Amino acid sequence: MPSIPDRPTFSDVHSEIGAPTDRRTRKRAARRDALLDLAADLVEQHGVDGVTMAALAEAADYAPASLYTYFSSRSALLAALQQRALATLGEVARDHLAAWDAVLDADPGRDGEPPDRRARVHALARLLAFSELFLTAPEHHPREFRLQQQLLVTPGAEDTADAATVVPSAMAVLEIPRQLLAAATDRGALDEHEQPTDPLGQPIDGNLLRTFAWVVAMNGALMVDSLRTGLPSTGKALGEELTATLLAGWGADPSELRTARELAAAMADATRRSG
Repeated sequence: MPSIPDRPTFSDVHSEIGAPTDRRTRKRAARRDALLDLAADLVEQHGVDGVTMAALAEAADYAPASLYTYFSSRSALLAALQQRALATLGEVARDHLAAWDAVLDADPGRDGEPPDRRARVHALARLLAFSELFLTAPEHHPREFRLQQQLLVTPGAEDTADAATVVPSAMAVLEIPRQLLAAATDRGALDEHEQPTDPLGQPIDGNLLRTFAWVVAMNGALMVDSLRTGLPSTGKALGEELTATLLAGWGADPSELRTARELAAAMADATRRSG
C-alpha cells in the first residue's frame, strides 16, 4: 500500500504565484508567508474579526505601514490567507484521491459481481470517502477549515474585488467532488441531472450544482457543533446522513450504496494506517 504524503500545512504552501527567481524574491516570499502564519494564529485566537493590520503589525513587530507593501488592505490579507488555506485543503484531497485509487485497484470485488456493478460501487465509494475526508477536516486541518467557515459567516470581511481573487482557488477545490460526481453519473451509479439553469436562465453543469448542494449541506452540518444549545448528534454524523440521503435521492441503488459504504470504511482505514 503506498503511503500518503505528509499532510501539508499553511506554511507548506507558497502564497506567491510562481517560483521565486532570486534571493530578494525568495526572502520577500518567506516574509509574506511568515506574516500569513501570524495572521492564521490571530484567526485561531480571536476569530476573523481579530485579524486587523494593527494586530498583525504588533504580532510581527512590524511598523504598520510596512505591512501594506505585502497586503494592500485587511481585505487583501484575508483573501491571501483564504487562498492558501484552500490550496492546502485541495492538496490534501488530491493526495487522498491517489491513495483511494490504490485501494480500489486492489479490490477484487464480490464473488460473481459484474464489472459494471463494481465500477458503480467504486464510484460511490469514492464519494463516501470524500464525504468522510470533508467531515473530518475540522479535526485534521482545523486552522484551514475553520477559516473557511468563519469567512462564510462574516459578511463584508473581504471586498468584492478581493473576494473575486479567491474564486479560482475555491473552484479548483470544488472541482474534485464535481469530478467524483461526474464519474459516478457516467458509470450509472447516479442518475443524470436534468439540465439546470442559473438565476439568469443560463444552463449550468448539473454535477456542479450537485457539488454546491452537497458541500453546503456538509458545511452546514459541521456548523452544528458550534451551537451552544447542542443537539443529540454531531456535525459529522449529520453530514454522513445528508450525504447518504443526497446520493440516494440522486439515484444511487441502496444495495450498491451499502457495499460502497463498507468499501469506503476500508479505504479510510487503509489511508489512516499508511498516513
